[in-house]
Amino acid sequence: MATAPIADREPALPAEAQPYRHLGPFDADAIPKGLWGRHALKDGVWGMLSIEAGSIGFQWDDAQGGGRLLSAGDVLLIPPTVPHHLDHRGPVTITLAFCAIPETAAA
Repeated sequence: MATAPIADREPALPAEAQPYRHLGPFDADAIPKGLWGRHALKDGVWGMLSIEAGSIGFQWDDAQGGGRLLSAGDVLLIPPTVPHHLDHRGPVTITLAFCAIPETAAA
């Protein structure tokens, strides 16, 4: 049984959101450089960071700040527009999924 993703920030992932893109797996040497620096997802997009092996540091770069060490089996929900970055912690394998609410056709 899958566990719920760690959700440190709002907004929560809407029930109607669907994955539309998957990236990885990446080991520590292959993680895209942009993920190590401050960045944010665009409005309307949630990220799901899955730790497949090892561990990695995750830092929130918003006014609330904070961070956590993520380990194998953890999945972190990253909401739209909240700045964040990854921190090197040694060997790791991650995957990313991006979710959004599907657009409905105009009536």
